[in-house]
Amino acid sequence: MASIRTFIAFDTPDHIRNEMRILQDELKKSRADVKWESIDKFHATIKFLGNVEEALLPKVLSTCEQSLTTGSSFGIAYQSLGCFPNKKHPRVIWIGSDNPDGKLLQIKNTLDKSLLSLGFGIEDRPFHPHITLGRIRTPKGFSDLLPMLENLTFHRYEAVIEEILIFKSILKPEGSSYSIIKTIRL
Repeated sequence: MASIRTFIAFDTPDHIRNEMRILQDELKKSRADVKWESIDKFHATIKFLGNVEEALLPKVLSTCEQSLTTGSSFGIAYQSLGCFPNKKHPRVIWIGSDNPDGKLLQIKNTLDKSLLSLGFGIEDRPFHPHITLGRIRTPKGFSDLLPMLENLTFHRYEAVIEEILIFKSILKPEGSSYSIIKTIRL
């Protein structure tokens, strides 16, 4: 049976995407061997579901929608340039996002609990919402990238998130492409 690679996320407003792209363009000057994400992929994943059987997808979508009906919009602050696991040995370069009132974490926990019965586990790692700018492929150019990671900053931008998106991801040799399966208004 066919499956669909699926994840749940919130999008980034266009004016903030453009600021992220400007920072990304500055980092690109290092000529490091990084797979840079395109601006249309600047979203923050709440829950990665992986390959979902096509027959199960309608149930997943309705479960997500039902679990978020009592949700409300939430404020998010896009701030800080960071790396996983850290700036000395980066593998992923990102912009962090913060939700001080905890509504985003409540949404994540609600989705975790509601999707558990459908066979989707709860992530062991702490929840750290972020927007991926790029993934480091090899150490080539790293010596030029490292000082940039330590010295560049991303100024704080705030937004209100009013919808949660469920995406389909298609893996291709040139990289993945995403399309929205469902939009859930908060």
